[in-house]
Amino acid sequence: MIRVLITPGETAACNMAVDEVLFNACGRDPGTMTLRIYSWSPPAVSLGYGQEVDGEIDPGQCNRHGIGLVRRITGGRAVLHDEELTYSLVAQESHPALGSSSGVMIRRVSEALIGTLRRFGIQGELAQDGRCGMGGKGDVCFTATGRYEVTVHGKKLAGNAQRRSGGRVLQHGSILLGPGHRKLPLLMPAHDTARRETIARLLNERTVSVSELIPRVPSFEEWADCLSRSFLEHLNLEGRLDALDAEERRMAESLVRTRYGNVDWTYRRTLRHVR
Repeated sequence: MIRVLITPGETAACNMAVDEVLFNACGRDPGTMTLRIYSWSPPAVSLGYGQEVDGEIDPGQCNRHGIGLVRRITGGRAVLHDEELTYSLVAQESHPALGSSSGVMIRRVSEALIGTLRRFGIQGELAQDGRCGMGGKGDVCFTATGRYEVTVHGKKLAGNAQRRSGGRVLQHGSILLGPGHRKLPLLMPAHDTARRETIARLLNERTVSVSELIPRVPSFEEWADCLSRSFLEHLNLEGRLDALDAEERRMAESLVRTRYGNVDWTYRRTLRHVR
């Protein structure tokens, strides 16, 4: 069984808080996984759990451009969530539909994403080998491609990140709907001109968005409907459309106050911030 939640237009802090609430709660019913499909309002940069803000993002530039800033509980690199469709999938690591390893889960989720793209006339492919951009810590999410991530003609269209803890797994990721992600270099420290220019070039060369592949970008509602159907088909599970209950909303609001909307969480990397 897949519990499906559709939550468009939430803030960065709210989006990350809800993902953590679902992650923490997924052990209540081991046979049920939760798929959430969402978007960001306003656009925001999310940092991987292990990244430092200094040297990566200029908060002043984010403020000037009306861009939020948040830290994820998943690993990976910086992402600008602008003109994209975002999903999260939470389940027990042992769930038979997802396989027993990180790579198998990424592949099965990416196959569902490819099935969704195919409904709109886009022929996505699984990347068979990982590819770095700048290499090492210099990359951002979409300048590097991991194995089994979704590409079109060799260019990255969808990225993802995972967290595994206590027998649970959270994977969230995004499909690029428009070119908004390419504004990320504008939000990086101005003094690092060479890196900004390299990231801008790599984002242009190595990524592609839906708007560049088909004449009309489907609405959020169309994407949500097709993506949820594709997950059910590819994982061979039944689904039910649901909403956050009162306790989940209360816990998410608490996490917004104490963590995702809190500068101590965003600007510092300490283990005490994670349960």
